[in-house]
Amino acid sequence: MQSLEFYMIIFLVAVISFFIGAWFSRFYLRHPFRRPMATGPTSMIGKTGQIKTVLKDSIYEISIDSQIWRAVPVNTEDRFSKGETAYVRDIKNITLYISKIK
Repeated sequence: MQSLEFYMIIFLVAVISFFIGAWFSRFYLRHPFRRPMATGPTSMIGKTGQIKTVLKDSIYEISIDSQIWRAVPVNTEDRFSKGETAYVRDIKNITLYISKIK
């Protein structure tokens, strides 16, 4: 039969291992893999989308991640056609500011 000291050592090693693991895991729980923001309006910046329709002279509907957004070109002289791919530079309110991919 095992002695009480053996079981106490196993218990202490388990408790200490748990606390050391919990201390190290807090870094990954707060900032998982240092990824950019996945939600919210700022997550749209840097994505590309396809122009779905041309509404007016410089107002477009663009599809990004299966969602349709209203978009305006950053440079007023840029013109997009249906099916063209555009890059999101900025977002204000619910309007995306897009530019051509170079």
